[in-house]
Amino acid sequence: MPTARTLVQKFSDLKTLPHVAIRVTQLVNSESATMKDFEEIIKLDPILIIRLLKLVNSPYFGLVNKVESISRAVVYIGMKNLRNMVAIEAIRTLFKDDDSQGFSRRQLWRHSATVAILSRMIAERIFGLAGEDEFLAGIIHDIGLIVEDQLVGQELRQVASLYSSGDKIITSYEEEIIETNHCRVGGLLVFDWNMPDGVVEAIKKHHDHDTVYPLPSITAILQIAEYIANRLDYSAVQGRREPLPGYLAPHMKSRVADYKVLIKDFPAEIERAEELYGEEE
Repeated sequence: MPTARTLVQKFSDLKTLPHVAIRVTQLVNSESATMKDFEEIIKLDPILIIRLLKLVNSPYFGLVNKVESISRAVVYIGMKNLRNMVAIEAIRTLFKDDDSQGFSRRQLWRHSATVAILSRMIAERIFGLAGEDEFLAGIIHDIGLIVEDQLVGQELRQVASLYSSGDKIITSYEEEIIETNHCRVGGLLVFDWNMPDGVVEAIKKHHDHDTVYPLPSITAILQIAEYIANRLDYSAVQGRREPLPGYLAPHMKSRVADYKVLIKDFPAEIERAEELYGEEE
């Protein structure tokens, strides 16, 4: 079987992240980037311009005066929200056009969106963070499964079948059948896409239940979000709910009341995210 790096290389030959998405991510990570830099790169994508201006002039922002310049729109939406919107637009199509037995890209997208929203909510409400990087990690944390689906789809369906009726974490079955796993594949891919270090680390380690990750690291937040998503029946593979990593149990017990409120508010946050990142009609 191919290695994780081989899979990433083959996938990249077929599906490259658009230049605009890569450049926006680089600008967000750069301390010297100016608003003019963002404006110049966004001008290369007319669809992105339309989405950006439509969003900033929507009732969500409630602005009195209409915004017509790219630079002002970026100021209102924020650079990291812009990066997330661009990333979602770039990868959304990868999750479409497949709903075959044993593994569903549509279900995976639903799971990823749920984990993204929960990750941001946890970052904001439990730890007082901005939440943009956590949201990004959530939306792309299982991108390695898409790579495997496209390149070793038959083997991935064997993994899904064993996993749905088994008692081990999914990466164990991937190692047996594919000889690598989606965390390793996804981590390499998003590293090549110049994603932030904390996001790359979280994607590589989100199924690692043997290591204690500090709170509020993106990895730990992502693990909590995935646990809650599975409990809400938004799982990546139907029929399985992996347990919470043991080291996170004391934290969740100490904040159980806060997490109950968070889960209660989750449906409203889905609507909010749909307005920010939803598909165009």
